Amino acid sequence: MIKQTMTTQSTTKSKIFFDGACIICDMEISYYKRKNPEIFDLVDISSPTFDAKPYGLTPEEVQLHMHVLTPDGRIAKGVDAFAHIWSRMPMYKPVAFLIKLPGIYMVARICYRIFASYIRPLLPKKNK
Repeated sequence: MIKQTMTTQSTTKSKIFFDGACIICDMEISYYKRKNPEIFDLVDISSPTFDAKPYGLTPEEVQLHMHVLTPDGRIAKGVDAFAHIWSRMPMYKPVAFLIKLPGIYMVARICYRIFASYIRPLLPKKNK
C-alpha cells in the first residue's frame, strides 16, 4: 500500500524506517545501505528520539509494518516498501517487478502480514 504524505523529501534518497532493535531487520536494512549508500537513508524506529508524526504515521503503524518514504514524498509500506527498495537496486529490479505481478503480489502480502504479525514479534532483539 502506498499513500501520499504531507512530508516533502528534497532528495533522491529513499528513507527506510526500520526496527534497529530487531536483529534480522537490522541486518537486512544495513545490507541495503551498504550496497547502495547513495540512495538510502535509514531511520531507526527503535530510537527513543524517533517521532512518526512528522511522516503522517503512528508509532503502532511503524512497529507493525516496514515503511519507506520515497523521493517523491509517498509512503510505501509492507510488500510495497520492499518492492520500492528493490526497484532502486539494479540487481534486485527483476525481483521488484515479479513481486508486483497480481498473483505473486497477493501471496506476498499474505506472507508479509503473517511474518509481520506473528513471526517478527518472536525474533530476538539486539542489545543496545
